[in-house]
Amino acid sequence: MRSSSGWTWLIVAIYGVVVIAMFSGFVFTDRMVYGSDMIPMGYMMRKVVADYWREHGRIPLWDPYILCGLPVVDAMHGDLFYPASLLYLVMPLHRALGYKIVLHVWVAAITMFFLLRTLGLKRRAAFLGGLAYMVAPYLISLTYAGHDAKMFVTALFPLCVMLLEMLIRKPKLLRAGLLGGSIGLLFLTSHPQMTYFSSWGLAIYFLVRVPEMIRQRRILRSLGLVVIAVVLGAAIGSIQVLPAYYYTTNFSPRTGGVSYEFAASWSLHPEEIVSLLYPSFVGYLDSYWGRNPFKLNAESPGPLILLFAIGGFVLAFRRKELSAWLILFVFCPLYALGAHTPLFKIVFHILPGVKFLRAPSLIMFMFSASACVLGAYLFNMVLEQKKTSDYRKLFKWLLVGAIGLTVLSTLAKGVTLGIWNNIFGSVAGKDHRVVGLAQSGLVYDGLRLAIFAIPLLRVILSRYRRKWSSLIVVGIAVGILGTSLPHSTKFVRYIESRQVERSDPLIDYINRDKSIFRVLPLTSSRFYNTNFLPIFGIETTNGFYDNRIRYYDVLVGEGFQNLVNNPNILRITNTKYVILSQPVDHPLLSLRKRFGNLLLYENVGSLPRCFIVHNSEVAKNDSSALALLSDPDFDVSTTAVITNGKRLTSDSVPTGEVAEIETYQPDRVVIKTTIKEPAYLIYSANYLPYWRATVDGSQRPIIRCNISQLGVYLEPGEH
Repeated sequence: MRSSSGWTWLIVAIYGVVVIAMFSGFVFTDRMVYGSDMIPMGYMMRKVVADYWREHGRIPLWDPYILCGLPVVDAMHGDLFYPASLLYLVMPLHRALGYKIVLHVWVAAITMFFLLRTLGLKRRAAFLGGLAYMVAPYLISLTYAGHDAKMFVTALFPLCVMLLEMLIRKPKLLRAGLLGGSIGLLFLTSHPQMTYFSSWGLAIYFLVRVPEMIRQRRILRSLGLVVIAVVLGAAIGSIQVLPAYYYTTNFSPRTGGVSYEFAASWSLHPEEIVSLLYPSFVGYLDSYWGRNPFKLNAESPGPLILLFAIGGFVLAFRRKELSAWLILFVFCPLYALGAHTPLFKIVFHILPGVKFLRAPSLIMFMFSASACVLGAYLFNMVLEQKKTSDYRKLFKWLLVGAIGLTVLSTLAKGVTLGIWNNIFGSVAGKDHRVVGLAQSGLVYDGLRLAIFAIPLLRVILSRYRRKWSSLIVVGIAVGILGTSLPHSTKFVRYIESRQVERSDPLIDYINRDKSIFRVLPLTSSRFYNTNFLPIFGIETTNGFYDNRIRYYDVLVGEGFQNLVNNPNILRITNTKYVILSQPVDHPLLSLRKRFGNLLLYENVGSLPRCFIVHNSEVAKNDSSALALLSDPDFDVSTTAVITNGKRLTSDSVPTGEVAEIETYQPDRVVIKTTIKEPAYLIYSANYLPYWRATVDGSQRPIIRCNISQLGVYLEPGEH
């Protein structure tokens, strides 16, 4: 006989084999796991951090490479303080990013397994629940977009619930400490929205257990220890959360909150609810015909586990210890539907913090967790052979439902889609090729679920012998893999690392210029237009990042149109080179060199990174400042626009003045100046009050100049 711990280790090993098989194209090669947002946005941010960390032994505070600079911690450059990020120091970045994903898929299975064991389920039922959680299309599909932080939260959520359950049962300080540590890890994943949603789930879990704790006279101790755990978790996470919260609420485009319509964007739509059972119904990637702009992931927890979860929901309705999971099973999809139900509107106006969020569909990780818990609960009843009348009636209905759904998804797929279109009108006008792909996928979904579900349900309804239970476990495991993996694996793609860190003649040419400058790529290439150049140490004026600085948004305009249309703004942003795909006639741009279909222009009017002005105009607000900067007769090389500070005027431009950068690091710059008349030293980087300026060892106030630049007042002399 194998010991209890031996079986547990075997299950953990099986999970490891499954995850290695899923990611074999990464584990056994030198390739990189593809992520559309990771490459190059997330990759660039982590490279900035990893390179600086290796060289200086600390995390940089400022990223100068995109959008004229961003704060690293405050704008959240990835999971900076999350323990798994230590992998950046011991292996190449492209391998570290992939191994973090592989590790957390494995962790997701393990945490779900131990949660189910804590809830009292048999080891084999817990094994099936953990297996379903790790191969769920919801979890694995997050790799395609490169949303690794979402995967981390999904993997850690069962751990937090397990520790909360243990604390509720036996309120002890050690358990409160462990729960606080797990909550702290959630904060450090650098995905505040999903961490916030996790807090909802944990709060629901605790609240539904309050009557039980009151009856057992341990509510005060339990509540006190939970408060300690939350405070500890918040303290651990504060190194990431507090700077990000202050920045987002004061300096990002989301300052003051977002509109209801924006908050409801990227929600699920009714057709996506059907896709929870049949992921191909609305499609994804190149077969998506839904109402969102595109679909790079799936919300399904897996077809077979969801079918059993529905059964588990019915049978567990009277089980108080499962009440929280029943609530999450219903609440999460209703909230994820956004404006389609009144629930989202109520939450938007009542709960603090929701007005800063969008994409309510992100809450579906807790739906996936609840589906695995409820499905595993039903597996547990099957293995215990508790064939009550309710049990048999339920499985008869599940069998009938599975047969009916098979007919609707295969033989009557056209009728099904037609009825849907008549009710919702969401199919009309869609690309016929895309709808055709989704229809074909729906047939395969229906057949797969029928092949694995109908025989299983029939066997479960029969009077099978107890010794067959192992075969049933194998059958369910095969069914989980057979219905989930065909979708999950479509989201796992690989690329060669040289596709990200590749160099080319254009990059080599720019890097031969050793001065300090920025480049504005405006091409038809997605890589050049986003954050590709910073991977090679080239600073850019544009870039792609959601959590930008709002002052810079005002300066450059929507879509960077002010950089294109306003020569003054192109000058003050230290944009020395512009990369284009087509020739252009521009007063400041001179063609430097052609590289295939790319043209490198030099901005002959580019101002240096730091320069001296002896004149300033005071603007009442940023709109007035932008109007001044947009005036073709306004000379930005001699005059700055300020919103506060001393107003300077000078009739002449003194000769022999100097402003030279002696030390240039991402978050520390030393400038040597020689000034002959009172002046402002302008430094072309984004203004934030975090910057500190000292002149000859004495701190000086920094003035916000030209809407989004740094300025320091200087008296005549050398500084």
